[in-house]
Amino acid sequence: WKVLSGKGKIYNYGVVYDCPVRLLQEDQPFNLAVITLDEDSGIQMYSHLPGTPVDEVPVGASVEVIFEKSANGQMIPEWQVVS
Repeated sequence: WKVLSGKGKIYNYGVVYDCPVRLLQEDQPFNLAVITLDEDSGIQMYSHLPGTPVDEVPVGASVEVIFEKSANGQMIPEWQVVS
């Protein structure tokens, strides 16, 4: 494993309106963004971009990783837009 900065950029996104995953259905519609890491743009991660309104995703914006605790206690990496 290699420690990274936790920073990246929004490469692209889509909006999910009809998710087959039952646990995510109550959050519909939601953003699903592709994040590229600053250290290596070939590494991509996905995020719902907490705090970003649906379909108002600023492509190219800088983001930082945050960790959200799921219902089962697992820490999930998410990304939030920074100014």
